[in-house]
Amino acid sequence: MSDFTIYADDASKVRRLMTAYRASVKANYIVLCHRDGSIIAEVGSLGTDATPLAVLSTSSFDAAKQIGMMLGGENFQAISFSGESMSIYISPVDEALLLVQIFPGSRLPTRISDYNKLLVEKLVDAVPAFTQNTSKLIR
Repeated sequence: MSDFTIYADDASKVRRLMTAYRASVKANYIVLCHRDGSIIAEVGSLGTDATPLAVLSTSSFDAAKQIGMMLGGENFQAISFSGESMSIYISPVDEALLLVQIFPGSRLPTRISDYNKLLVEKLVDAVPAFTQNTSKLIR
């Protein structure tokens, strides 16, 4: 795993943005994680340890990217899965980070990709280090 330093001010900004976003899209849980599965920030409640979710989400996203390349170089901007009682939306925040969102019900919110894009832009603006070499950030 990588080492991270997320300074207190940056962590507060990230949590505030994620909390406001979570309320607006009515997500149960949102986690920002490094592509190695390390959790950077989380809001809401999952009811269990989120580390396996972060690791498996990274694997799923990477597998989808590989499938896209096999099918002609498609660059997936996000992937989603829907179950009977919950849905998940996984998107990148630049190269090294993923935003994983859990929603109640079998459908994702309308225009989730647009809302997600706005959150990602705000996260990058709030913490420019997210788009730099995150292997040098220490938690």
